[in-house]
Amino acid sequence: MSETFRTFLEEMEATQEGGFIRIDKEVDSRYEAAAIVKKLELARKVPLIIFENIKGKSIPVAVNCNGTRGRVARAVGVPKEELEKRVIHAFQNPIPPLEISQAPAQEVVLRDKDIDITQLPAMVYHDTDVGPYITAGIVFAKDPDTGVYNLSYNRLMVKGNDKLGIFMTVGKHLNSIYTKLEERNQPMEVAITIGNHPAWAIGALVIGPYEEDELAVIGGLKGNPLEVVQCKTVDLKVPAGAEIVLEGVIQPHLREKEGPFSEFTGYALGEGENPFITITAMTHRKDPVYQDICGGQGREHLIVATIPMEANYLRAIQSTVPEVQAVRVTAPFTLIIQLKKTYEGQARQAIIAALNADLYLKHAIVVDTDIDINNLHRVMWAIATRFQADRDLFVIPRVRGSSLDPSAGEMGVTDKMGIDATAKPNLKNFAPMNKIPKEVMERIDLAKYVPEGFLTKR
Repeated sequence: MSETFRTFLEEMEATQEGGFIRIDKEVDSRYEAAAIVKKLELARKVPLIIFENIKGKSIPVAVNCNGTRGRVARAVGVPKEELEKRVIHAFQNPIPPLEISQAPAQEVVLRDKDIDITQLPAMVYHDTDVGPYITAGIVFAKDPDTGVYNLSYNRLMVKGNDKLGIFMTVGKHLNSIYTKLEERNQPMEVAITIGNHPAWAIGALVIGPYEEDELAVIGGLKGNPLEVVQCKTVDLKVPAGAEIVLEGVIQPHLREKEGPFSEFTGYALGEGENPFITITAMTHRKDPVYQDICGGQGREHLIVATIPMEANYLRAIQSTVPEVQAVRVTAPFTLIIQLKKTYEGQARQAIIAALNADLYLKHAIVVDTDIDINNLHRVMWAIATRFQADRDLFVIPRVRGSSLDPSAGEMGVTDKMGIDATAKPNLKNFAPMNKIPKEVMERIDLAKYVPEGFLTKR
């Protein structure tokens, strides 16, 4: 497997996993890059793109690095079908990081007036975005009492040469660290890495216990320790192979306007008074590549979050209901659970375990093993034919959800719903499904019955 973002890019260009293209033509970071990514997605293409010539900037931009499961799987050295198992293995077999003294991420060190983050090719994606945002930066912080690291993705608004606005979701671990320090009237030190290997991204997106060491989860995913280096101005260690590192401090009790921003929900959300980061140092490789994740409902934005999320849901639910076979996040705040049902009430038990596993989860739907959870048509068919609202629907009213849910109340308070779309009493004793005999399906060759070229016509 590749070890750093740079070697990952080299591997993807060599293998062409999911597609790889370089665009030499000048592209504006305001809307144009996002439009290219979007139009490719509409054509069902999600290549890793290198924008070589961003208007007014000197740094190339890599997009869609985590845009397909196959790309992420190849980056961590496993087949696509084994990716979820590999992530769970990393949860269960963490490997602590290894500190080194010199790092590519610190080939260039900028401090004080030499810092200018406006030179980074941060993007404006949609007409509702208040300004340019850094979206692919992993934020590093640590608990002041235990020293355990937290890694997270947070939207970062470029507000000046040395200032970033930050949105920290209430109830998530980074906000918990900040709240703990703010209550003590102490600042929170942070570091932001840009140019992150997919293994680092999965570690940053882990949804687990507060005390879980996400640097060690990355090591478990890689199969060897993550090499880290001490920051120059803050007491944090970051991946030595990152492309760019921003070091900074968030002061307590200070807020400024931040947002709105195009979120994964498909809506522009989150405008408000939020903390901000004062950048104390900027370090990078001599020839850095900037990494971007297209905001809004871009495929990469959704894929990169759901890979570790699904692994966490699976391990959490299976600890209570071992008969759960698979899970899939199909839309914001929505989870499909495939269950080999063996007793009554089992589906509800799985739903409760899922809702307890993540603050954000709002809807959980359970189906039988004959339903392909990657096929939403079949999931809806199961709801249509195996579900009765008075018997199989239950609602948990007025509990905490996501503050980025536009339908939620103040502070993200929402109603959560479970749907048991399994056959009753069980699949074996439910109405039989109609099917064409297997022998006939295997024998019929469509090419012998339809006009030539019809099957390949688009």
